[in-house]
Amino acid sequence: MDILIVDDHEENIYFLSLLLKGHGHTVHPAVNGAEALEILNRQQVELVISDILMPVMDGFQLCRTIKADAKLAGVPIIFYTATYTGPQDEELSMKVGASRFVIKPCEPDELMRVVNEVLAESQTKAGPVVPVAVNDEEVLKLYSERLVRKLEQKMLELEAEVVARKEAEKVLTASERRYRSLYDSIRDALVVASSDRMILACNPAFETLFGFAPDEVVGRSISLIYEHEKDFAEVSEIMNALNETNNSIRIISFLRRDGTVFTGETNLFCLYDDADQFTGYVCMIRDITDRINADKARKNLELQLQQAQKMESLGLLAGGVAHDFNNLLSVILGYSEIMQSHFTESDKNYEYAHEIHQAGLRARGLTTQLLAFSRKQRLEKSSVDACSVVSGFQKLLARMIGEEVKLQVCLPDLQLPVVADVGQLEQVLMNLAINARDAMPGGGTLTIEVARAEFDVLSSFQISELPPGAYAMIAVSDTGCGISSENVSRIFEPFFTTKDKGGTGLGLAVSYGIIKQHGGSIWVYTEAGRGTTFKIYLPLNKEADSVVEADTGFYEKCDATILVIEDDKTVLNMINEILTRAGYRVISSSDPVDALILAKGFAENIHLIISDLKMPRMRGPQVCEQICQLHPEAKVVFMSGYPTTALTEGSDNVKKAVFLQKPIMVNSLLSKCRQILSQSKTP
Repeated sequence: MDILIVDDHEENIYFLSLLLKGHGHTVHPAVNGAEALEILNRQQVELVISDILMPVMDGFQLCRTIKADAKLAGVPIIFYTATYTGPQDEELSMKVGASRFVIKPCEPDELMRVVNEVLAESQTKAGPVVPVAVNDEEVLKLYSERLVRKLEQKMLELEAEVVARKEAEKVLTASERRYRSLYDSIRDALVVASSDRMILACNPAFETLFGFAPDEVVGRSISLIYEHEKDFAEVSEIMNALNETNNSIRIISFLRRDGTVFTGETNLFCLYDDADQFTGYVCMIRDITDRINADKARKNLELQLQQAQKMESLGLLAGGVAHDFNNLLSVILGYSEIMQSHFTESDKNYEYAHEIHQAGLRARGLTTQLLAFSRKQRLEKSSVDACSVVSGFQKLLARMIGEEVKLQVCLPDLQLPVVADVGQLEQVLMNLAINARDAMPGGGTLTIEVARAEFDVLSSFQISELPPGAYAMIAVSDTGCGISSENVSRIFEPFFTTKDKGGTGLGLAVSYGIIKQHGGSIWVYTEAGRGTTFKIYLPLNKEADSVVEADTGFYEKCDATILVIEDDKTVLNMINEILTRAGYRVISSSDPVDALILAKGFAENIHLIISDLKMPRMRGPQVCEQICQLHPEAKVVFMSGYPTTALTEGSDNVKKAVFLQKPIMVNSLLSKCRQILSQSKTP
């Protein structure tokens, strides 16, 4: 049978077509009444199944038109509707000539039962078909009433939909406002990227962190913020493996607009739209440079604490051993002397007893050294001038180190009184001088320098366990082979030695104990192949200190700009604080490459450059030479823990620079700055 289906919804036509075709019928579809009439004029059908509410021509009008046409009046019509479902709707349907009124949805079996009934009824009718006579006035009245009622119902539905939509818009607006507030106020940089990693949007924190304005990066590849191409490629692989249920955190080196690099932590998420379709990525970036520096500083403090605790434990152990050993030596020395008194010098037994006595005396010297390390030997302290101690011991030191090593002594024109045991201080100088001589088998220079040192809270942290105050500083420097980094932390341990033979490992341990017992500190700066500097700090005797008190304030403010380059950020911050408080304009960097970029972009004069000698990526002389080409007016000060003599070899820039020995002290730093800047102003 040929059946015409009239419905403006494709899914309804599809469902009915499958059902009817499955029962052997031929189906002709139409989307409204007008199209259905065109099909009826060219195609004979046995049944029409029509929706009521349709555009162009609805089902009621279609039914009236068919039933009024003599050619088509015999075609039965089934109304299949989901909109007109009331009793009045069914009454109107019957009046206009419909055979059945079926409400959607309907079970397939029930619908086919109705179809079969209508087809059977149409086949049993005999004789010509007479057009259906319809009372137009009555039909139009019913039709108008149903249409008005449906319009009213639709209006109510539309009004409810408008209210619901407005409420949804309010909720959406509030949600967008909260999102925008969070997006703009979050302190981490946020980047929204497309699936091909092109930047779509970024928050204000991104502009602050990277220096790019949004309109400068939107539409560009996100690779512009990566320092290394390999990092960009690695993150690309990670992004490809992401899905809606996971994320990825990575530590990466990022690149700012000005060329500086920082270490960042990035958290990556996939981005989906309302239809759960993948659209791109969200990258959250956090600068963790301060956290890394804090971790490094914490680890350094932990190492210093561990070293101090280890030295303290070793000192306690050495003191206990020396005390017990002295008791044993008392017996050995006493009985060996008694044995000697019972024999003549020509007797072989006398020789044996004498050797035992001599060995005991040497052992007693060893215990004395152990007591010195443990800080438990008895000191005969008095107020002495540190300069006088060094000058009085100079000749003996010169004979002891030999002719191949040149001795230089630098003494200030002032007295530096300390409360000390002169013999013990000389012991320390001798131990350091012997170690320096052994580190220079082919000859070299041994420099002993005495100076007054002032440490405030800012600068005292550079030396372990050194409180702020005034000190006499005795520096012993050599140009020898230096000490490897793995051995530096152990050089003050008793019986630890780097000498192949002949070393007891007690010289530096004893020196450490003596200085600690004097209330001072000993500090070492060394590197394999570059020489070693030991600095001894002894607190000045305030009662006998006849020197005019050092200026605890700051020098008269100068109108000058100083560039500071130091890779140790704690030292850099300290120097910045000192110079800023003194009234200088300070620009600084912990990276020499960054410092060069700053100098290139600095339009005003740079009067002074203070730079560390050894830094990663570029050494101090190299970066200063390039900066001086940009700013020829600049003077240079190099800082280092190496002795001054280690700077005499190198480029001309190094030779012309003024040297400032580490650790940095407030007055020495400001004195150097004032001296150099005053000379540059002299015509």
